[in-house]
Amino acid sequence: MALASNDDDDFWYSSEKRSFCFESSESDNLFGVSKSGTAQLRAGISNIQVTDNSPKYDEPQWSTKPLLSIISTDALAQVLEADRLQYISDDSFSVHPDATLRNILIGQPYSLEQYKSLSSKTALIDAAIKSGNGNAILGITLFLKRTLKRSVLQKLLFERPEVLHMYIHYLSTRMCISEICDLLTAQGKTTDAAIRCLNIIIKNTDKAEGSIDLLLAKITKHYTMFFSNLSDCRETAFVKSYVKLLEWQKNFHLKLSEPLKCNSSALECLRLTCKDYWGAKVENNSLSPLSLAQSQKISPRQYQKVAIVTRASVQAWDDIDALLHKKGWLGGKKLQTNLPIEEVLKLMQDHRAPSGIMEKFLNYVESTKRLEVAKNLNCYKAVINIFGSQGDRTALLEYKASLRPQSEEYFYAESILCSTSIRWRN
Repeated sequence: MALASNDDDDFWYSSEKRSFCFESSESDNLFGVSKSGTAQLRAGISNIQVTDNSPKYDEPQWSTKPLLSIISTDALAQVLEADRLQYISDDSFSVHPDATLRNILIGQPYSLEQYKSLSSKTALIDAAIKSGNGNAILGITLFLKRTLKRSVLQKLLFERPEVLHMYIHYLSTRMCISEICDLLTAQGKTTDAAIRCLNIIIKNTDKAEGSIDLLLAKITKHYTMFFSNLSDCRETAFVKSYVKLLEWQKNFHLKLSEPLKCNSSALECLRLTCKDYWGAKVENNSLSPLSLAQSQKISPRQYQKVAIVTRASVQAWDDIDALLHKKGWLGGKKLQTNLPIEEVLKLMQDHRAPSGIMEKFLNYVESTKRLEVAKNLNCYKAVINIFGSQGDRTALLEYKASLRPQSEEYFYAESILCSTSIRWRN
């Protein structure tokens, strides 16, 4: 054995072209080739001349295109994300509410299917509430809805009012009326259920052609199911009146000069009747403005305001005069208005009432306020006449100086100042 060992040593140490010597200090000799030899070999390779006679191989010509030219950025991101999720083990999603919420909030992969027990689901929704993130709360609530019995879900929601409020709002945006009613009725909030669902129906009914019929059918059904049993609810009378209004709109919307929008108010309907059917007799005529006002319990104040604005818009000043006056004992006219006279004047001025009409109604303003009201309404002739009746020449001269020279009111002020029938006191 010793002889064989010596022979091996002799081989390694005597070979002319040994691969590597562990004890050699010659760092410039590797695998039997010196550095100078290596340099010569490299130089020889570099000097090799490749001739045209060298065999050539046709390389395939690949037609390459940018990846984003054949797939969108979003689609690429989804493909990469799906590929990445293939390597995520289901065991990596453990039942740790805080960790799950953290992944939800930062947009990392997460799974709610690991939460199977009621206690783990309760801990999860409580963690979401603690985070204060509405999207997380709603997403987990929808998971609970899918995995819990209705009675268990309701109990859990009732114990967490903030979650219940958010969930009801979510249901409202999706017109889930029956589910909202079930939740609120189970809490004993029947009136709240009726009112909330009524608002949802009114706001979300399609406003396309024929929607008046659709809205009428929905409101009538809702009234029958809820409000007819809520005699103590003050909204019951409103809904009943609203049903009557929808019936009126269904019957007469084609007889009006303007299209009637869905959910039009009683005042809008009154405006159209004042425009198209002013002066119609009340008896047996549902298109009469007074008949509609009585049916919808529109107050006298609202009625007069709508009537004044509507008739003034068509310059029907005689109609307004007749509306605001009634016969007195001796056959004269007496002002009858449910609006302050200052408001009546402002409405008429907004529609460019003639100066004669304005001055006529200015006379109904209290004498102590008349001058101020006339100035505010820019009733120049009325202001000038008041100064003249007071014999206040100085005030009239000052007012004349504020008027546009050579204007109609300027010349009118001059004529009053030159009047010999006025006894001036200054």
